[in-house]
Amino acid sequence: MVDQREKLVASRPAALAAKDAFTSRYVAGHPDRSVGLGLNRTGDDWAMKVFAQSPSAAKELPDHFGDFAVEVQITGSAAAF
Repeated sequence: MVDQREKLVASRPAALAAKDAFTSRYVAGHPDRSVGLGLNRTGDDWAMKVFAQSPSAAKELPDHFGDFAVEVQITGSAAAF
């Protein structure tokens, strides 16, 4: 577990740089998408966590960006109550 944590800590700067590049390419100018950085489904590497309002907002997104997985969640529209 310690080795895995050290790997994640060491790779964080590259993951943040990839997130910034992904944001510039796929999220900027698309108010129906947002992106964060998190762990992939298996918990052993970083992944782009993309939140899209609809399937059409998600359809042009890749499943990988560089060395990182892209995981998309369809959220629907935000509503204030």
